Amino acid sequence: MMKKIINILAVFFSCAICFSQTTIDLKKVPFEIKNQNFYVDNVIDDRQELHLGVIEDNSNQKVKLRFENGTATTIKYFMDAALPKTGDRVPITLRINNLKIEEAQTSIDKRTARVYIELYFYAANGEELYNVVHYEDQVFPVSNLTEIYETHEQRIRAVLEYCLRSFINAQKANTTNILTKDGILDNASSTTEASTFETYVPLGKWFNMLTFKRMTDKYNEGWNVSYTGFSDNEKDLIIPFVIGYGQSRAKSNVVQERGYSSADSYALGLGFNGYLKITPGVYLDIGLNVPIGMEVLRDLEDKKSTNFLIGLRTNQGVKIIPWKDFGIVIGAGLFQQWQTSKVINRNIGFVLELGINF
Repeated sequence: MMKKIINILAVFFSCAICFSQTTIDLKKVPFEIKNQNFYVDNVIDDRQELHLGVIEDNSNQKVKLRFENGTATTIKYFMDAALPKTGDRVPITLRINNLKIEEAQTSIDKRTARVYIELYFYAANGEELYNVVHYEDQVFPVSNLTEIYETHEQRIRAVLEYCLRSFINAQKANTTNILTKDGILDNASSTTEASTFETYVPLGKWFNMLTFKRMTDKYNEGWNVSYTGFSDNEKDLIIPFVIGYGQSRAKSNVVQERGYSSADSYALGLGFNGYLKITPGVYLDIGLNVPIGMEVLRDLEDKKSTNFLIGLRTNQGVKIIPWKDFGIVIGAGLFQQWQTSKVINRNIGFVLELGINF
């Protein structure tokens, strides 16, 4: 009985692994490389994580990507097609320190796919010849997951070709570094001078937020609901996409002093918001908005009139998002507003915000 249970569990976990992984078939598409005196004799995969990355499939399930025959073997086959081994060519070794596939929503309607590589070139005697850090980005419509998946291998080929050509160009530019028959560099300079690095900017986590703001000042009380979307990356200033709708009512004592019984305003907020990251999950929220809407007035005789509203609002506050995947959003701040109201033209107030991120 116990043996049957073990067999069932083994089949279950095998299926789970099968469904949680998918393979990429790297095409050995030849590209032209002329007059080279080296070939790739060996490829070493030195990464801690042997998969290529974790992405979402069409059913929004996370899957691991990998090469069917392993990364080192697959890239060796690719290099053999590009630089076949011949008797007059020098052997070199490639060491893969990093190779990963990433994708993330990077704007309200766009998704970015990326392949990132860190590749080292060694002579037959183990001497480091060159190293290169490079990534290839491609932007797609946010819903086009199928095309993103189908083109990952194209970006892998693109980064591998870039690394090869970068190494070749470095060899041509540095004529004192010559690969000999036994694979040793003559008069080699430091590898730092013969390397190519690119500043890496993470794709970031995309946040969707729905929030409710309670706004109060000396003359008004109101509320605002808004949607905010932004990509949290390493940039100093993050520019989110924001759309909101708000309503406020002037306090009765102020309204009566102006000769009205009530004054309600309805406005859409358009403008600029920026987040400055203080620590992960904590942001300084600054903004400049132009609220546009309508003011509905009733005089002391209950006669209704309307007034077109346009103004300028600035805000400064703190926003806290303690959980990245799903959770609450908490915020607090100050605002200053000038508008074409017939009751109150300018005011300063406080904002409390509560919402969810997903």
